[in-house]
Amino acid sequence: MDIWDESIVDEMKQGHADAFERCYQLISPQIYTVIYKICRNKDTSQELLHDTFIDIFESLHCYKTKQSFLAWAKRIAFNNTLNFIKREKRVVLMEELPEEAFEIDCDISKQLIDSQLIESLFAKVTEIERLILWLFIVEQYNHEEIAVLVSKTPSYSKSIVSRTLKRIRSFNEVKDHAYK
Repeated sequence: MDIWDESIVDEMKQGHADAFERCYQLISPQIYTVIYKICRNKDTSQELLHDTFIDIFESLHCYKTKQSFLAWAKRIAFNNTLNFIKREKRVVLMEELPEEAFEIDCDISKQLIDSQLIESLFAKVTEIERLILWLFIVEQYNHEEIAVLVSKTPSYSKSIVSRTLKRIRSFNEVKDHAYK
């Protein structure tokens, strides 16, 4: 199995077709996983993966080596996924929660070890909530970075994370898992 090498980017910039193919083979599984975790639909995820790689290849001239290529490619995938969600108007407005909902309990991450439980919980939140939680918890973006990606304020990101985690904690699966 090949390992990612930044020289692939230089080869792609020079127009080498085999470099584009190697790039796709090496990073498409990671990009697809990120998109699928947010969309939860195989057809949509495949379409967004396709669009993401077209954007990656067309925007290669914009890539600067200050960040990793994979991080840059993921950012394009996040933007495409977010734009799809907005375009499809599939964002469901969250119900209003009291001010106490803004307290984040760090122990929730310890309770969510089982991947099937995580999949089940992610299926119960909206796409925008999944996107923001994924960026915050898995990709470890800070709220300022998330705010830039979703064109909102950092407090928007904080409240989505807080409210969604509070709601997740109230699910029976989490309660059952916590008392095992």
